[in-house]
Amino acid sequence: MTIRNVVFDAGGVLLKWDPPAVIARLHPDAETQAIIRRQIFEHQDWLEFDRGTYDEAAAAEHFARLSGRSIDETRALIRATREALVPIAGTITLLDELVAAGVHLYLLSNMPVSTFEYLQVRHPFFAHFKHHVISGAILMVKPEPAIYKHLVEKTGIVPAESVFIDDLLKNVVAARESGFHAIQFHDPESCRAELRTYLPEAGL
Repeated sequence: MTIRNVVFDAGGVLLKWDPPAVIARLHPDAETQAIIRRQIFEHQDWLEFDRGTYDEAAAAEHFARLSGRSIDETRALIRATREALVPIAGTITLLDELVAAGVHLYLLSNMPVSTFEYLQVRHPFFAHFKHHVISGAILMVKPEPAIYKHLVEKTGIVPAESVFIDDLLKNVVAARESGFHAIQFHDPESCRAELRTYLPEAGL
């Protein structure tokens, strides 16, 4: 088995993703927190925001209607959520080591375009990736098979020569069904240990 490529998810793998903490900073009331979790982050339309069905302005209006909060509040929530996506240091170190080992890196993330544009100018590690597939730019989301097919068609990578890393099991399963090797991310060190089995010569 020759592995040439590693495909990373962003939120929960490269960047911390903790909506409850963001909500708690803005809304100390537990009942309000529960409503916001249920009517915004856990609502199926958050995935549509990732897909690009709504741009950021439309998403703020839509989630205000769903949650009963003001548009100013939902705008602030979206902004705070984006700003809370800070790098996971151990994963960024792993990225640097993979680049040094000559492994080709790709990004496949469910994310609004506005969020990715914000992150890309702030974090130089995004330059490590040969190609970025951002759901909001292509109107597809994981775990739909079409987004994995899109990645293959756009980059020419061979799934059997590629390892996909994501924190969500459903996305990992979908990647395997699309022919990729796949790792469910829990923390940088366990991810590193699993990658060693695929890349024994990389010096991880």
